[in-house]
Amino acid sequence: MKDRIYLGIHKHVVCIDQRSGEEIWRTELKRSHLVTVVLCDDMVIAHAGGHLFGLRASDGHLLWKNELAGLGYGYCIIASDAATSAETAAALQIQQAQVAAAAAAAAAAASSSS
Repeated sequence: MKDRIYLGIHKHVVCIDQRSGEEIWRTELKRSHLVTVVLCDDMVIAHAGGHLFGLRASDGHLLWKNELAGLGYGYCIIASDAATSAETAAALQIQQAQVAAAAAAAAAAASSSS
């Protein structure tokens, strides 16, 4: 889908119109502060709370869910063979920065509550 931005934020995937900034759709996932997303053809793949989700890019409808049994609730980096290597590298850089920021925020919160 052209002219759309997909965000993973506080247990949601949100689709925004790139030109107007207006929200097109929002889908709530499993409770998680960090939601990692990647666009793969006509599907948004999202990871939240240890689960992987496949959402239809046009309307956010949940197509499938994988509980990733036995893998725990750690951070997840997502890549796809549908993207070029440059797009994948850029997405990985962004996702790694998000993971680092979330880890730093969690560490800061833990030290301030001590």
